[in-house]
Amino acid sequence: MNMQTTGKIFDSGTLFQPLEQNKRIVILDVLRGFALLGILMVNMQFFNVPFTVTMGEGRLWTDPLNSGANWFIDFFFHGKFYVLFSLLFGMGFFLFLRKTDEAGGAIVAIFRRRLLVLLMFGVLHVLLLWYGDILVVYALFGFVLVWFRRKSDRSVLLWAGVFMLLPVFFTAFMVGLINLALSVPEAAAEMQAVFAGQEAQMNQLTRQALLTYAQGSFPEILSMRLTEYSFILGGIFFHFPFVMGMFLVGMFFGRKGYLSDIGKNTGFFKKLLFISLPIALIANYFLAQNIPRADQTMPDLELLIVNAGFAIGGPSMTFVYISLIVLCIHRGWFSWLSERIALTGRMALTNYLTQSIIATTVFFSYGLGLYGQVNVWQGIILTVCIYVIQIIWSQYWLKYYRFGPFEWAWRSLTYWKMQPMRK
Repeated sequence: MNMQTTGKIFDSGTLFQPLEQNKRIVILDVLRGFALLGILMVNMQFFNVPFTVTMGEGRLWTDPLNSGANWFIDFFFHGKFYVLFSLLFGMGFFLFLRKTDEAGGAIVAIFRRRLLVLLMFGVLHVLLLWYGDILVVYALFGFVLVWFRRKSDRSVLLWAGVFMLLPVFFTAFMVGLINLALSVPEAAAEMQAVFAGQEAQMNQLTRQALLTYAQGSFPEILSMRLTEYSFILGGIFFHFPFVMGMFLVGMFFGRKGYLSDIGKNTGFFKKLLFISLPIALIANYFLAQNIPRADQTMPDLELLIVNAGFAIGGPSMTFVYISLIVLCIHRGWFSWLSERIALTGRMALTNYLTQSIIATTVFFSYGLGLYGQVNVWQGIILTVCIYVIQIIWSQYWLKYYRFGPFEWAWRSLTYWKMQPMRK
């Protein structure tokens, strides 16, 4: 496979049909496949540990080896790969709607139907597998993204910056409000009691989750999962605006054609790498240093630094990864690996959901019941093993089939027509 010659936008043929294999932009599949590794690297600790532990200042394993492994994940992975997926989603949105002027509103209706199917997958993912689903958020923000399709490039970038900085501003506002309240003796005593109650609740949820996921029945696990998911939704202003911001950045990338013909845009990616690398190193150093000390339930200076680290370090490191991958592919480096990662990325939805199926089977009581027993460095090894299996499985599957199983279902439901599955 010639990665350079296939990395262009091809005529999609029939407007309301999905792209054929030879009409794909291969670099997008490579980036999706790479993002799957990063997503699993971060999610592994959430599969195995109550999310209430990660919200507080404590960690289950604090020895030097596991602390170093946590630092490694925080610096290179945490907050980078859902950002990358978000950018790719935004660019995919642009590619999907690029013939809007010819098709009128019909293509927008199809895109919205596509989002409804994705939302259904996300809801089922939460109910049947894991609380850490991102598909629901992608689907809901996808409906918002449609509103920006006719905005100017300047407006798109401006709104992207607003969405990406919103968590920092919101955290700063909360920190200022809490410090102001603590300066009033009567309010301080009441607020400290509230925080103490929240801490006790978190500790109780941690104990309950450790017991439920390791030994509970499926209905008990479902109840626990929904409880954790409700807490995640409570943090919507602290994290999820990043998704919308990167959607818009991805749409801008699509408009400019940065990834549609990488041979013509190597200069852009060299500049992007030169600018992003020092920012990424500095921001993610502060991020990795402060995450262990930040308490998500108590807006304070450490949490403000962490959210600023995510807002700056996440996108900048994502741009570093994109630039390095583009430049390597353009020069023909690691072509054997890139081709296989691209196949994994072609089945991104299937592989994402399969990661949850495998991990919950390993950790939850209805599987091996290893919840809370796999430490951080062991989780890194397990992540790599699962990802290698997915590379092999994707290559084998796509020898015989046109789509991954969930991609086939997604496309068939989107177009209201059974898509041909076998090659």
